Amino acid sequence: MKRKIPALLLALLLVFSAALPAGAAGYRCAVRSWPPDCWKQFFCDRFGIGCGNQTPGAPSEPEQPSEPEQPSEPEEPSEPEQPSEPSGGASVSSYEQQVAALVNAERAKYGLAALTLDETLCGYALVKSQDMHDQGYFSHTSPTYGSPFDMMRSFGVSYRSAGENIAMGYSTPEAVVAAWMNSEGHRANILSANYTTLGVGYVEDGGYWTQWFIG
Repeated sequence: MKRKIPALLLALLLVFSAALPAGAAGYRCAVRSWPPDCWKQFFCDRFGIGCGNQTPGAPSEPEQPSEPEQPSEPEEPSEPEQPSEPSGGASVSSYEQQVAALVNAERAKYGLAALTLDETLCGYALVKSQDMHDQGYFSHTSPTYGSPFDMMRSFGVSYRSAGENIAMGYSTPEAVVAAWMNSEGHRANILSANYTTLGVGYVEDGGYWTQWFIG
């Protein structure tokens, strides 16, 4: 398995506010609101403008995201490419189940209800992780499917609020959940009272992780 520098991108994505990563060497973390604020974060991710670098292996505390605004209903995006359905018979892996258990343990500390791990949503999250692996990118915006919201709608996922966390380079459930919990914006997704259902998708080669939250 190719060894990659651990990288982390997790973001607060709501139905009225969304997150997009900003790249940096080693661990990466950024949040933007959607739409229309914080487009600087978008240029950081896409073009490397305004991004800080840090030494791999000993990352500093992830940059703390600003509180997203609650804008009016986003404009309807252009129709994304229709994604293929996950292959039939897909089951939730042991690692994906462990991530869900760790997430619910964190929620219990704050008196929050456990999230339901949904097998279908896990299949969709796995499609996102596999797409990042196959297409060689690390971003909330897929060159194949568009934004997480585009992708959810294309799969027919309905929600009042939704979010996505992604990560790359982590080989265990404990490591990736700890990294998410150490970033304010990403922890907010895990501890949001607005969500009821969770999907987790993991691709071992490269350590690609996706969490989908809906409520």
